[in-house]
Amino acid sequence: MKKKMIHSLRVLFSELERGILSPAFVFCVIATAAVLFFGSTSLWFPSEAELEGGLAWEYYLTMLDTGCRSEAFVFCLPLLAAFPAGISVLTDVRSGFIKEYLGRSGSRPYVVSKVILSVLSGGGGVLGGYLTAAGLMFMIYGPMELAPGEEDVSQWQDMWPQALVVFLAGAFFAMLAATLGLVFCNRYMAFGGAFMVSYLLIIVTSRYLTGIYTLNPREWFRQEHYWEGGYFGCAAFLLELCVIMALIYGQTIFRFAIMGGKKR
Repeated sequence: MKKKMIHSLRVLFSELERGILSPAFVFCVIATAAVLFFGSTSLWFPSEAELEGGLAWEYYLTMLDTGCRSEAFVFCLPLLAAFPAGISVLTDVRSGFIKEYLGRSGSRPYVVSKVILSVLSGGGGVLGGYLTAAGLMFMIYGPMELAPGEEDVSQWQDMWPQALVVFLAGAFFAMLAATLGLVFCNRYMAFGGAFMVSYLLIIVTSRYLTGIYTLNPREWFRQEHYWEGGYFGCAAFLLELCVIMALIYGQTIFRFAIMGGKKR
């Protein structure tokens, strides 16, 4: 039992090293931060009066929230989340590496490691970009902010739940992208498929099925309708979606990659 557990952990850490310590993951972090910056262009240049009197306390967090709610971030998120590990399994199948890998690791550790890889690389990549953008915005605008008044309340209590939503949304789209790439055996579907699903969900739930706004990716960040618990309620909903998507992705790996590889 201990040997199996140690072996499974080795497989998992090997996959995480391949995914998280990769140029694709770094690109995801940088690109996410850039998209958040471009989504907050309306706040880049404060007025002269604001500059002379000082910016509002935690102005940089207002910028971060604006970028997170922007159309640029909502539409780019599925593409960004898919980039680090969206074609990981598909690459193993096409290169034939999966046959040698399964002979050493077994199917269960392989499936579990790939699911965790998608969650941590997709969710972690966009979360890393979110925190990077927060740090850069603080470095640029923080020195120009006024000191907090007695009645001022920190916005961090709202930002951390939002960061959790960003992570879970990234994890969901990463697994969705990898699943579509395997089903269609096409790397373009891995990157574009999740984007198309997100776009269709936005259109359908905004125009026709308004009652199920919880499936609208734009709503996850803008919170224009009622959510029990606010961002925490949204995070709980996304966690459920991630669990369902993880089960689907795991079954897809087993059927299209492992069983498909044996048939070949």
